[in-house]
Amino acid sequence: MDNTFPVILYGLRKERGLSQKEAAAQLGISQALLSHYEKGIRECGHSFLIKVADFYGVTCDYLLGRTTSRNYRGGLEDLAENEKNDTTPSLSTFVKAGILLSDYMRKNNTYGSVRIDNLIAIEIYKLILIQASAGNLPKNWAGRAFFDNQVCATDMYLSIIDSAAEALCNPSKNKNPLPDAEIPVAISTLVSIAEDFVVRDCTKKTPPLPSEFLR
Repeated sequence: MDNTFPVILYGLRKERGLSQKEAAAQLGISQALLSHYEKGIRECGHSFLIKVADFYGVTCDYLLGRTTSRNYRGGLEDLAENEKNDTTPSLSTFVKAGILLSDYMRKNNTYGSVRIDNLIAIEIYKLILIQASAGNLPKNWAGRAFFDNQVCATDMYLSIIDSAAEALCNPSKNKNPLPDAEIPVAISTLVSIAEDFVVRDCTKKTPPLPSEFLR
């Protein structure tokens, strides 16, 4: 790292109105170590870089001075904020929903143990594996799953992927859950589509769900 990171790290703390002691406590390190990072005396590891990015709501690239854009959305920012026509689902609706969900969770750090980026990556990875195995995507898109021509889109491997996703979806329960809030249109549409598919389509192939669940 060059001197960019220390300057940005210091600036973000001052912008937030935090003392060095307060910031260090919330970042889980000593004040002395944070001081060394801010002065460029020591370099931090990748895990701390990610923690700082999550804490201040910026990207690692921004912290390293590789971009002047603070968030990962870049050109997608307008897309996320524009909710016109989201009641009619489109690709942009799902992109917006993902961005809005990620932003909300970052801002309200109460569910910080959920790595939304990892969860989305895992779910898309599963889709890539299945479609590459079916011949609908180039096999080399599936990464090491097709190493040495061994197709890994098997039930066992897919169940491992599902277990990984489930682990990310089950953080320790928040003792102070957030109150209800206005639902963004993109999120509402996404949830509606998913519920319709799960309840009305998938349940046709399985025993019926209890009536109270369908209300």
